[in-house]
Amino acid sequence: MNFISQNLERELSLEEIAASASFSAFHFHRIFKASVGETVASFTRRLRLESAASRLIATPGGDITTIAIECGFSSSQNFAKAFRKHFSLSPTEYRHSKIGHRLSKNENASLFQIRYDVDSVTKNLSKLTKKMKMNTEVKVLPESEVAYVRRMGAYSKETCQPAFIELMEYAGPRNLIAPGKMLAIYWDNPEVTPAEKCRFDACIMVPAGTAAEGKVCIQTIRGGSYVVHHAEVTEDAFQQAWQDAFVWLCDSGFEAGDGPCFELYQNNGMEHPEGKWLVDICIPLKEKV
Repeated sequence: MNFISQNLERELSLEEIAASASFSAFHFHRIFKASVGETVASFTRRLRLESAASRLIATPGGDITTIAIECGFSSSQNFAKAFRKHFSLSPTEYRHSKIGHRLSKNENASLFQIRYDVDSVTKNLSKLTKKMKMNTEVKVLPESEVAYVRRMGAYSKETCQPAFIELMEYAGPRNLIAPGKMLAIYWDNPEVTPAEKCRFDACIMVPAGTAAEGKVCIQTIRGGSYVVHHAEVTEDAFQQAWQDAFVWLCDSGFEAGDGPCFELYQNNGMEHPEGKWLVDICIPLKEKV
């Protein structure tokens, strides 16, 4: 958070931000969201806008385009659009609304403070983690060979469902379908990777030595230590389950390892009377040396 706030004037890559905190970039976007409550992109954008708002008031005659560039915006047009969306006023309107109001010394000082509270983040993580202790554990999972169908596109039903339908056409006749054998892998970070290039794999565990066939390929899921968060969710609550898993991880003292996370399904939610999926969110951990 400090690194971002000290470098608002330039474009920061996710890898650079993650490195500043000694994290691998692989899962950093989820770790940051779980800790801070905002994505890296939204946190950075908010700080840039708040910094620009402070400068608009502090320098009544300052050039708005210059302020925009100094706060990391590529143009005055992009800045004006983002500013209006955040403050519901144009930069000029915002400046005029504030000029003439007499600010006390305390108010003036607070104007230049970037608004984030590390203590509240820590307390929030601890509070949330206590609620999830019964549903989350560290387990050693065996290496698994899986058959999979890959789809490229936004992580949505439109991308994921066709992949599973094609996989079922392969798995059904071979009697491979069983609880705890199907999983989904999300390889990319939608904050960074364009939606059309995000990779999704619908997978099912198969016996070792199974050969690829047509569009169905074979890959190996690494074994080792994982955070396993058990959730019972309806279709619209998967995102919250992922958030809960990473909140637990951030407060656990463990560190996420490189390699993909995945959802491991213990049932078929479409056959559940309440439409609930019993799913394990599995996050690989860095092995301790």
